[in-house]
Amino acid sequence: MVQQPAEQQQDSELVSKLLQNRQMWENSRPLSYRYVVHRRCSCAREDTTPFVATEERGRKTARYLVSLESSSGEFLSEPPNPVWITDIFNELIKAVEEDPQPEVEVSYDSRYRFPSSVSIRHSHRDAYVQYEIRDFEILEHRLPL
Repeated sequence: MVQQPAEQQQDSELVSKLLQNRQMWENSRPLSYRYVVHRRCSCAREDTTPFVATEERGRKTARYLVSLESSSGEFLSEPPNPVWITDIFNELIKAVEEDPQPEVEVSYDSRYRFPSSVSIRHSHRDAYVQYEIRDFEILEHRLPL
């Protein structure tokens, strides 16, 4: 399907807004922080179970809130495919740039401008993904310049 000029302009405006919010996030994010990520999709249980993401001075760790038994019977304490705030921004931008008619809904944190609630439905396949970032906690503030 060929995009109409109005749809192309909408996509361009959405990408521009995403890039602007990502830049605001990059400029204002704390030095160290943690948050809970809840992903909903038609994925494996390991990918849809909420986990705590911690980013401390550039070092990233992820842990489930409780241990999870995988489909193979192994107990997992860490998600095999954790998603970070930067990954969510990238996934949003990719969806808008590559999908001819994506359905995208985004809500941003009012202070730090990271995507706090995201819904992406792809037009060319029966696929969707939703993210919720909650319980954002600052561990260490960035010192002013």
